[in-house]
Amino acid sequence: MFGFKFHLVSPHYVPDSKKDFFNYIYKTWHASFTEVVESAGGKLDPDDFFRCDHVGVITFQDKIVSLSTLTLFDIELQSSKDHHYFKALNESTCQALVQKRIKRLLSIEYLNVLPEFRRHQVQSQGTIPWVEVMMGLNSKIMDQSDADIIIGTPRIDLKVDVLCRNVGAEILQDPITKMNYPCAVMIIPKNPERHFPNPVTEQYVTGLWKSMEVIGREAFAPIITKKTA
Repeated sequence: MFGFKFHLVSPHYVPDSKKDFFNYIYKTWHASFTEVVESAGGKLDPDDFFRCDHVGVITFQDKIVSLSTLTLFDIELQSSKDHHYFKALNESTCQALVQKRIKRLLSIEYLNVLPEFRRHQVQSQGTIPWVEVMMGLNSKIMDQSDADIIIGTPRIDLKVDVLCRNVGAEILQDPITKMNYPCAVMIIPKNPERHFPNPVTEQYVTGLWKSMEVIGREAFAPIITKKTA
C-alpha cells in the first residue's frame, strides 16, 4: 500500500530467509529504546524483546517506520501475576479483571515511530498518524486472537495516551511510573466490527492488514491463525 507494508514476526522462530530483516528489527528496537530508557536514568533489558510473542513492524520499502511488541498474558496464571509488567499495576486491577472474566491480555509495549516518519506526509492526506495506525493493527490482531483485551501503558508526557484514545482505548487505573516516565494504564476491548473515526487511520489499517506478512511457523505464532510465511 503506497510502498508501506505490515509484518508480524515471531522472535522464537525466524526462517533463514528473514534473519537479516529480523536482526534489523532488533537493532532498531535496541538503538531506539536504549536512548529513551537511558535518557531517563534507566537501563534497557534486551530480554523484553525476546520474551514477546510477536513484533509488529510497519515498513516503507526497506526502512522501518514503526514497531511494537505484543505479548499474551493469562492473569489466572501465577507466572503472569509475578511478571514485572503486572507487578507495576495495582493489585486490585488484576483482581477486578478476573472478576469480569477478562483473563487473557495482549500487552502492547515498546511502540515507537522512527523520527524520520513522525512528520511523514502523503499528498492530499496530510500527516499519517502512525501511532493510531499501529494501535489499530494491534487491535485487529487482538480481535482475531484468544486475548480478551489489549493492555498498554502509553506515555503521558508525549500524549501517546491521547492518541490511543483515538482508537478506542480506555483508562483502566491511575497512572504509573514506568522506566521513570509517567504512563497511563489503558485497555482496548474486543470489537469484531472495528472501525476508526480518523479516515486516514481507517484507510491505512485496512490496507496494511490486507497485505500483512506473518513470519514464523504457526506452532511458534499462537496469537493468530493466518497462514505464515
